[in-house]
Amino acid sequence: MRLHSSLLSCVIAATLSTAVALPGCSAPATATTQTERELPPDLPDGMVRVPEASRQFVVVEAAGPVTEDGALRVPARVEFKDGAVSQVGAPLDGRVVRVHVSTGDTVRAGSPLVTLDCPEAASVRAAVDTANASLLEARASLDRERRMLEEGIGIEREKLAAQTKVAELEAELARAEASTSFVGPGSGTAVLLRAPIAGTIITRKATEGMAVQRATEPLVEIGDPSTLWVVADVFERDLPLVRQGATARVELPSLQQTLAGNVVSVGAVVSSGLRTAPVRIAVSRHATPLRPGMYGRADIAVGHDAGSLTLPTEAVLIKGKETVVYVEKSPTTFERRAVVVGQPLNGRVQVVSGLAPGDRVVVRGALLLDGTADQLL
Repeated sequence: MRLHSSLLSCVIAATLSTAVALPGCSAPATATTQTERELPPDLPDGMVRVPEASRQFVVVEAAGPVTEDGALRVPARVEFKDGAVSQVGAPLDGRVVRVHVSTGDTVRAGSPLVTLDCPEAASVRAAVDTANASLLEARASLDRERRMLEEGIGIEREKLAAQTKVAELEAELARAEASTSFVGPGSGTAVLLRAPIAGTIITRKATEGMAVQRATEPLVEIGDPSTLWVVADVFERDLPLVRQGATARVELPSLQQTLAGNVVSVGAVVSSGLRTAPVRIAVSRHATPLRPGMYGRADIAVGHDAGSLTLPTEAVLIKGKETVVYVEKSPTTFERRAVVVGQPLNGRVQVVSGLAPGDRVVVRGALLLDGTADQLL
């Protein structure tokens, strides 16, 4: 573009030199008048006039509405959907006695995974039996107090105390039963961990004889391979172009055909490193099974607002703090006009304000009209 600017300067100089008389030579009055007509008169600020010889380097295009949408091409990967992965850990401190599964095994909901030996499990289960026995005794005492009160030999205060005791023991039994729900049915110190969902064993960190603690890293991870989606990493600057429900096509190296899908959600958090946000795409089922961790690319259909105007990115310049374009007023006269533009897409940029449909804008050679400006993109 700077080469074109130099060329324009040469052309303008050549044009003006042909109109200037040589020193010491007389020129007729008619020649002087012709020279004055060829010299460009003073123009208002923001207006530019170019010689006829330089007009061939300036290309003009009428601003019009968008006729077709584009596609945003981004890296993508296959992942489990939210809630499709279950992590199973130890509910109590103990030791691994037996491991029933291996990585890659397919399990059903309720299938045995790992057997633990947890000394605390015996006391948890015993607490339920103790609470049951105490509750039975308290209910018998309450019945006795009620009968005595009906016969006229009981005391109301003792009946209320018996009722309070029953309520306390019922609460204690509920707490004990809640604790045993994590341990599972059985007796003694044995604890059997079962699969909460159907799926495939993703990771298995449990080994026989391994000491385990509650609330630590999971012993087994299960994922449901039937609930997968594609996660595309979209840069922060491109996020305004992506809409929920937009169509997408996914290419994976292991598949011969592309997968069709739709955007189901746009991530609300941008990563601090790569400055990208996850865009989740639900894809149609395919004969070849998808596997978590597959990498590929996604083409997400994006477009500008209906009826909006677009221009090639090279038509937009930065002049000072303004974003400007040059609008044709006559074949050799152009007006600088400030515009507000959106995000560029596939070599074009949306004009939010500053232009009207039909305005003829310089789309190539804009830097020839204003050498002090900078190209936008």
